[in-house]
Amino acid sequence: MVTHERVLVPDHTPKPLPNHLRSELTSALLSTSAIPLIQSTLHDAAQKAGWTEALRGRGKQLINSGQATTWQEVVELLVKESCGSPESRPSMPGGLQRRGLHQDIGAETAKSTEETIRVKFPEQAIREGKNVIRDALDHVVELESAGTTR
Repeated sequence: MVTHERVLVPDHTPKPLPNHLRSELTSALLSTSAIPLIQSTLHDAAQKAGWTEALRGRGKQLINSGQATTWQEVVELLVKESCGSPESRPSMPGGLQRRGLHQDIGAETAKSTEETIRVKFPEQAIREGKNVIRDALDHVVELESAGTTR
């Protein structure tokens, strides 16, 4: 088994991490197979939960409804919605919002109604990601507490 240099991190480290510690942790994780494992775990969990398909569907909705006209706009809206930020609530053309339903009002009457696809990142995928990240950090981090290490 290959042993990697461990990063010494004081247990009272402020959040967010100082740049030098962030850089050391990133380098330590890159020296192992942790990054590809984290990526594949998150990807597989998101796919299993149907998130990647929902993301594609929501992107199509944004284009078809006129809420986004460029790839950059689609990406920005999807990032906001997937992170669940309050300002990311899907806006509806014509200012209409009704319990997750999208109404496309082109003239005086509703032309179509379809359910807005929700793309908040799945909680199960977040839990799985946290577990694999915690395991990866356990292999490269050594906590320092008042002159002792753990």
